[in-house]
Amino acid sequence: MLWIYDNAIADDLASCIDPSGGANSNVKVMDPGMMQGVLAQIQEDRILFPAICLFRTNVSLDNQRYNFSLQKKGVPACYDSDKNEIYIERVMPIKMKYVLCILATNTVDRDEILREIMFRYNSTYFLTAQIPYESKRKVRFGISIAPDTDIDSESASLEYVQSGTLYQSRIELVVEGAVQVDYTSRHGISMESEIVAKTGIQNLK
Repeated sequence: MLWIYDNAIADDLASCIDPSGGANSNVKVMDPGMMQGVLAQIQEDRILFPAICLFRTNVSLDNQRYNFSLQKKGVPACYDSDKNEIYIERVMPIKMKYVLCILATNTVDRDEILREIMFRYNSTYFLTAQIPYESKRKVRFGISIAPDTDIDSESASLEYVQSGTLYQSRIELVVEGAVQVDYTSRHGISMESEIVAKTGIQNLK
């Protein structure tokens, strides 16, 4: 389920760089699922720059939001009338950390993209992710630049086949308010009842 947060952040980064929806963007945004093989593409000179690469580096249990009943027992979340099934949702609160890496063939492009991202995530910025399981509900979570961390800027860090040098900046991001969810189904119980109501007029004196 963690990939839904990856996609939500990557989509937001793309809209940050190009509000038109990415059709005219010259900046490639890559989530963790797309990062496999990126170094190979660099070596084969097939990837276009500038690019923003998102790496998920850490996932941990958020003890401050831990709820024993929600995680162990769960609560009814939705009902499937066709199958007569009630889905019980268990919730595990988590925190995540990401490293956002900006790669460019010159410092101007790198610094301009960095400026956009710093202004967007300098304080908690809220995003929404769609849960792909039975409840189909949405999760609201916050993302911000990790406090008290430096933004690393390096030159000549990667050898690029044609351009010679890639310039990169690395930003650590913190995600709070995220959850992992799990669903178990229980068969619904049908009950029939008949109510008989009798009314009358009483003469009260």
